[in-house]
Amino acid sequence: MIQFTIEATISSIPTQNIFVSTDDDEINLSKKLELDIPFIRPKNLSSDTTKTSDVIQHLLDWYEFKFKELPDNILLLQPTSPFRNAKDIELAIEKHIESSKKTLVSVSNPLQHPVDFILKGSDGKFKKLVSCIDEYKLQPISDVFFIDGGIYISETKHFIETRDLIGDDPEIFLTDQFNSIDIDTPFDLEWARAMHMSRLIDE
Repeated sequence: MIQFTIEATISSIPTQNIFVSTDDDEINLSKKLELDIPFIRPKNLSSDTTKTSDVIQHLLDWYEFKFKELPDNILLLQPTSPFRNAKDIELAIEKHIESSKKTLVSVSNPLQHPVDFILKGSDGKFKKLVSCIDEYKLQPISDVFFIDGGIYISETKHFIETRDLIGDDPEIFLTDQFNSIDIDTPFDLEWARAMHMSRLIDE
């Protein structure tokens, strides 16, 4: 998964602007793909419960110490979205540049619509999610998208001030459902493998 992400990144961004944050395992792979690893992520930022915002802040602290300045924007590409490709990255960057918004997040059309969801409330009772939205007088659902985790872009200043990559009103970049597969569970991994093999066979 890491190799897919690194190869897509190298094809769309100058290597001097790419930084792999790792606690060791990906060093040899990154070097094989001709990426420099300028630092090792501390173990206390490498656990399953580590917040992504803390990892980004660690990188920014290192960057500022190294270069005496901060980048204008942050582009986060998580390896759990291996099918997001170079074209996706390039188009997302272009859309962020053209947008007046401080953040951009990649999304896809959901496989299940929220009207089919049921939610357990604080009273222990189950309600359809849409009825819960009506109850709390939130905006009715019209266009619904899944945040696929493939691409996050934020103005650096905004991130430092908020520690939030998405914000209240992000720009969205709509990706193909295959490209948006987000691998977080063993089932996701098996599904991704099957989809990938299917694509290879079709080609």
